[in-house]
Amino acid sequence: DRSGSLQEVLVAAFQNQANQINTAIPCIVVAVRDSLNGAMVDIQPTVNQRFKDGEVKERPVILGIPVSFPVSSTAGLTFPIKVGSTGIAVFSMRNLDAWKNSSGRPTTPLNYAKFDKGDAMFIPGIQPPGESINNPSKRTWPHSTEDVVLVNNIGTANECEVRLKASGDIVINTNQNVEVNCKNANVTATQDITLACVNLDVTATTATFDIDNTTWLGTINHTGNYTMSGVATFNGIESNTHVHGS
Repeated sequence: DRSGSLQEVLVAAFQNQANQINTAIPCIVVAVRDSLNGAMVDIQPTVNQRFKDGEVKERPVILGIPVSFPVSSTAGLTFPIKVGSTGIAVFSMRNLDAWKNSSGRPTTPLNYAKFDKGDAMFIPGIQPPGESINNPSKRTWPHSTEDVVLVNNIGTANECEVRLKASGDIVINTNQNVEVNCKNANVTATQDITLACVNLDVTATTATFDIDNTTWLGTINHTGNYTMSGVATFNGIESNTHVHGS
């Protein structure tokens, strides 16, 4: 049957061409280039090639792949990528070599390659379900999958996070230091502020406390001049009317 044979030939030709097209595939990072200054990594696809004769081959490492961070030219979110991090490789419909050395403006590809394995872009984040960092057991701090979390050093003693909870609360968790540098800072709480610490050190040129009632518990040690307007009462005795002897 000539038509059947022609169909088989066409199907085989199509499948052969389709096998040469790279679209997207999970990958693992095998090297980080220049400390991520240029946002480039080397990756290896983690789904092997499997042939009809039973042969299985690992896919080769792809070198010098740009990383897709959620950034613009003026803002963004960047984070460390380590060897062993996983993600997805997306393959460009045209050669990227000229683009990699450009300013991001339109460039002319250096060859006619299409969906070539060397023209990959890496999007970090996709993980096998068993390795997902969204699993609370992977976290040091208590984790809820209902929260929005910005986190670093996952699963270590230095895990730190900013957590936007489903309840509307905002929580910062760390076993290390928190530092805020700014020109002016304003905190307005419609109800209470609670401060609990071992030592409190406040340094200011001038300070004004406008508080209706203040209660101090513990010993007060004062150095310097003290000026007061009003009545001072010590152990029930008003200092402005108290006299000694005559």
